[in-house]
Amino acid sequence: MTDKKAKTKAKKKTQEEKVEKTEEKEKPSKFKFECQKCGACCQNREPIPVTFSDLTRWTKQGSFMSIILPHLELRGVSEEDSLSQLAIVPFVKMKDEDENRKGTCPFYDEENKICNIYFTLPLFCKTFPLYFNGEKYYVSDPSCPGIGEGDMTKEKLLEMRNTAVQDFNERADTTIALIPLQGLFIRHFMKQSQEQVDKMPAEDKEKLDELLKKSQDDKPQEPEEKDN
Repeated sequence: MTDKKAKTKAKKKTQEEKVEKTEEKEKPSKFKFECQKCGACCQNREPIPVTFSDLTRWTKQGSFMSIILPHLELRGVSEEDSLSQLAIVPFVKMKDEDENRKGTCPFYDEENKICNIYFTLPLFCKTFPLYFNGEKYYVSDPSCPGIGEGDMTKEKLLEMRNTAVQDFNERADTTIALIPLQGLFIRHFMKQSQEQVDKMPAEDKEKLDELLKKSQDDKPQEPEEKDN
């Protein structure tokens, strides 16, 4: 094969590769989603993680925070996550939780099938059903009735992916930031407690020592292991 023919063949192959890449880009997304407003994602679900940005937004909304705060609680991230042993993060607690911690979102109106805080959703809810795990995107609930419905434009898909990445990053940042914060809070409260004890009269200190000693004595002892 002459150099001219080889160059022509190589050029043609390069052009074909460009066409294939262009066609791949123009292919419609296989992922489609349009919310059916059925409320399935608000029921029989696990607690909803809350990020610093969620808390900041709700606090800036003033009195609205008083509506959300009663339904928040601190929990470990997950049993599989090593960070769960170091930090606890805020979650929206579900109503009527079962043994698997699943229940109905307290902000979901079951009668009218609407979310009472739809205009200021936690980021975790906003990205549903498309999530990001740090490496790839995934659908959290393939059984959702909205999967495969509606049209999916490049712009809409990009927006959903960006929201999924934002959710992943903010949840990770919140968890990591809470590790030193938790330590600071514990140290602060221990210092305050010690200061209060130091201010107590000697007689009250003796009573407190007696109570602490009694509580230790009343603590059930672990059974000794017997040698087989």
